[in-house]
Amino acid sequence: MKKVELLSPAGGFEELVAAVKAGADSVYVGAREFSARAYAKNFSEDELRKAIDFCHERGKKIYLAINTLIYNDEMHKAVNLVEFAYKEGIDAVIVQDLGLLFIILKEFPGMPVHASTQMTVHNCAQVKFLENLGVKRVILSRELSIDEIKNIRQQSSIELEVFVHGALCVSYSGQCLFSSILFKRSGNRGQCAQVCRLYYKFLDKKKKEIDEGFLLSPKDICLLENIDKLIKAGVDSFKIEGRLKDQYYVYTVSSIYRKYIDMYYEKGKITIESADRQKLLLVFNRGNFCSGYLENADIDRIIFKPAPNNTGLFIGKFYFENEKLFLQTSYNLSNGDVISFRNKNFEEILLEINNNIIKKDDKRFEVKVDFERKKKLKEFSQGQVFIVRSKEHEKEIEKELKIDKKFRKVDFKVWIEKGKRIKALALCDGFEVEEEGEVAQHAKEKEVTSEAVISSFSKLGGTIFEMGDFDVHIEDGCFVKVSELNRLRKLLIEKLSQRIISSYKKELNQDIEISRYLGDCCVRSFDRNHRFSFMVDSIWQLEKLKKWCEAHNLSNYEIYVPYNVIFDMKTDDNMVVYLDRITHDEDLKRVEVEKIKEKGIKKVLVRNFGQYEILKHHFEIYFDFSLNTINSASLRFLEQLNCKRICLSVELSKTRIAEIYTSAQKSEIEIIIFGRIPLMINRLKFFERGEYLQDRKGELLKLIKTQSDKNEVLNPAFLYIHDKDVPADVLRFDFTGATENEMIKVLEGYFDEKEIDLKITKGYYLS
Repeated sequence: MKKVELLSPAGGFEELVAAVKAGADSVYVGAREFSARAYAKNFSEDELRKAIDFCHERGKKIYLAINTLIYNDEMHKAVNLVEFAYKEGIDAVIVQDLGLLFIILKEFPGMPVHASTQMTVHNCAQVKFLENLGVKRVILSRELSIDEIKNIRQQSSIELEVFVHGALCVSYSGQCLFSSILFKRSGNRGQCAQVCRLYYKFLDKKKKEIDEGFLLSPKDICLLENIDKLIKAGVDSFKIEGRLKDQYYVYTVSSIYRKYIDMYYEKGKITIESADRQKLLLVFNRGNFCSGYLENADIDRIIFKPAPNNTGLFIGKFYFENEKLFLQTSYNLSNGDVISFRNKNFEEILLEINNNIIKKDDKRFEVKVDFERKKKLKEFSQGQVFIVRSKEHEKEIEKELKIDKKFRKVDFKVWIEKGKRIKALALCDGFEVEEEGEVAQHAKEKEVTSEAVISSFSKLGGTIFEMGDFDVHIEDGCFVKVSELNRLRKLLIEKLSQRIISSYKKELNQDIEISRYLGDCCVRSFDRNHRFSFMVDSIWQLEKLKKWCEAHNLSNYEIYVPYNVIFDMKTDDNMVVYLDRITHDEDLKRVEVEKIKEKGIKKVLVRNFGQYEILKHHFEIYFDFSLNTINSASLRFLEQLNCKRICLSVELSKTRIAEIYTSAQKSEIEIIIFGRIPLMINRLKFFERGEYLQDRKGELLKLIKTQSDKNEVLNPAFLYIHDKDVPADVLRFDFTGATENEMIKVLEGYFDEKEIDLKITKGYYLS
């Protein structure tokens, strides 16, 4: 029976060793560039080679995450990294960028590619699309339920990977622009500023406060109790999040999941011990854990409003008595531990234990603190105490990591005959190496015995090998020095290790011409005769827009109209239908293709590849910005899908837009020049809690409900690019969430050259 893979994170080499020794089947790492965890330690080329060899010698797999979007001027370097990893024997690359995916599938034969969760894979048709391309594995969006995962498994044979533990993004990965738009730190480029972990308020339509707290900050997921369901659902790989975490976290979480995965396969069920739950809470959690969207997802179960940081393990309570601070706990604290005092509002004061607690009785300790801490704690009055770092736990793990763990069994065969060189073979997992020693002499006194040979060859301390079978043939009356037997064993083990490692290395017998994927940037000249597109979210917006265009004799335009309103209105040839960016299988099932055609609609705006799969044979295809087209190779890939139009990413400067525009061969290039850019989209119904989010600076972020009950958060400022030299064919005005007044202001501002009284930003355009 094929077991589910346990895949652990490694931000650096220490963490990689911890993952492997904890029982991970595979690890995933990032290089110094193009990693979605840019702030992890990550691996240089030399470190990556060492990591690959370390894993392969021990029979483990290693995957390289090149899971960011890549600009044109970076593509050569990214492909060189893939080539380096390919030759060194990497087991797979994890990819987000469509252009890089395209190049790898074309240029690196047999290189397994895993579609990153940053590709927002969340429906069956999308999975089938990637499977047909040649992608080996998809890392599913965290927002899928167990039934949705089952459904995908039943309809595809591609490997499925699911996150089972660690941080949970509040937005669908790959569709979050929060950090990027507000701080120019792109989550799609590995630079997320974790804006979702900040303090917000919910406001109603009248701007009245409804709720406050860390309203967008999810708990970490822990699916330990659900691993049996996920295995039965057909998941191939369990992924632990945490490339920013240390070796103690990686070892703890990996070893616990290893324990219960093995338990399931041995006993057919799992019974989780309380001590293991406590260890998971100790190493990191945010207000306990949640099971994410796996079953019965709702805001209150997923979001932890009181605090966004590590809660730790609850160990007791604190209080003041006669001006003294006391801790009530049965937990055995040690020097080096860090404890967290929390008041009723979950505000925190940290304290490192360093001979500053005095035991009063079994469960009561007096705590000595400095004046400032004491003053703040008095304001707390009383509250809960959590341990967020345990020195004893770290010592236990350090002890485990020093243990000489074995990963492979080695069999030996030895022949000793007088007057001939000693011959020895080592065999392991299909690998075989041979070595010859000195000539065996006639024994004058003590002759060599089988026991002596076996004893010498059994000395495998400090290696990854343990003794398997031993076959020794000794002619009577032979003498061999023990030192020679030891030397032979050492040579065989070294040779075997090198044979195992070298078996993974590959050659690439061709030069890769990256320029043919990026295109000749002088192919196409700029045409200032722009056409226009307008995106509306309702019938009233459509009517107002058409009335304005008619009054101003504007005719060279198209209108993007939401699917859910086209059946209640009169349609015409300049209309293009769009669905939500996120369409789960239940959403796609509601799309009635024939009815759309009956309305005379001939064009659709495709926002994920699942939509493309079900619509490509029926309509003219326009691709939206949600596909993250950020380089010419991605453009080339999409052009091969016979699309008429491609809307580029909003994370591009004018210069970068021009590079892509001039390399386009078949498709029109569209960019968004007006609109509140959606900062994120999620499956939680925040729009039921309020009309706006207000951040710490008082900025209002509008919450909107999408066609399929997803939630979008819009940027408080409108993107507005008033430039007659925009390098694009089509310029889009996105009126999603806009009022009539805002629509009229921007139309008059752009077409009538009037000043617009709106809060605006140029986004990345002038970067």
